[in-house]
Amino acid sequence: MLRFMIQTLKVSAILVLAVAIVFTSQRALSHYLDQASSERDSEPVEFIVHPDEPVENVADRLEEHGLIRAGWYFELRMRLGSADTQLQAGQYQLHPGMAVSEIIDEMTTSGRVGTVNVRFQEGWRTEQYAEHLVDVGLIDTADEFMNAVTEKQWDYDFLATRPADAELEGYLFPDTYEFRADATPEEIVETLLDTFDARVTPELRELADERGYHLHNIITVASIIEREAVIADERPTIASVFYNRLDQTMPLQADPTVQYVVGEPGNWWPQIGQEDINRMSPHNTYQRPGIPPWPICNPSLASIEAAFDPENTDYLYFVATGDGSGAHRFAETYDEHQENIERARAGQ
Repeated sequence: MLRFMIQTLKVSAILVLAVAIVFTSQRALSHYLDQASSERDSEPVEFIVHPDEPVENVADRLEEHGLIRAGWYFELRMRLGSADTQLQAGQYQLHPGMAVSEIIDEMTTSGRVGTVNVRFQEGWRTEQYAEHLVDVGLIDTADEFMNAVTEKQWDYDFLATRPADAELEGYLFPDTYEFRADATPEEIVETLLDTFDARVTPELRELADERGYHLHNIITVASIIEREAVIADERPTIASVFYNRLDQTMPLQADPTVQYVVGEPGNWWPQIGQEDINRMSPHNTYQRPGIPPWPICNPSLASIEAAFDPENTDYLYFVATGDGSGAHRFAETYDEHQENIERARAGQ
């Protein structure tokens, strides 16, 4: 009997010890998984939760950013606490020193939607806008933005002279914007068009009639100026060259219009050769006279103003100086233009 009691006590002690070990190990594991780093003052990471994003996606991205140790642990904690149904879309400032519970609280109880700053560069194509929106995390695929641009009928007075088959290229005003993290592609496009409406004033648009062109033509010329000009002061002079050539029914022969034709993902503005120049396209101003059917990029206000108010010159040609400054030499005659080309080749 005594022997049995001693054995029972030994077994009980072993079981208690085992439970203690499991409990202690579980607590140690939980503590380990609860923080990716012990550095509370580590550099914050900007993290965006997209609208209707699944918890497992958020968990995987948190792990990739080094904000948690294990995505499965974050997902488990979210689901056990029914927090997965309370996930808030938005932009968050997180750091690896935060506990998983703190991250969950931040993403489920803050009740706020953050913002994302986006800089659209002057001279970008619409496709570049779309790719940039993916890069900053506002949309998942470039097609989402491109579909918003092409599929919706946008009702703005300044689009009245735009051909029916033309897209919004040229009218998506380049600037720095602050969008809600849950902004839809349609809301982003609307903001860009609203900005164009505000910045390209009715008074400025009225100058189109004085030039004998409608607004869409002017914006198209502005887009070519944007891609040609490197030095700001040259914009009105470059504009004068294009209008002078149009007045004399000369083709514009602008390289950026060919780049627009042959550009592709990864290289939207490639170097061009004679084979590209010979390629037939409504936008190729070497092969087609007049103004292209729609803009080749989204120009700056400075290029738009130059297209409305060009310098008064007799220039018909220009060529880059080739000295790395981005400057051009302008010429009134073809012979003078050829001399400028030889000077550029000679590095003069």
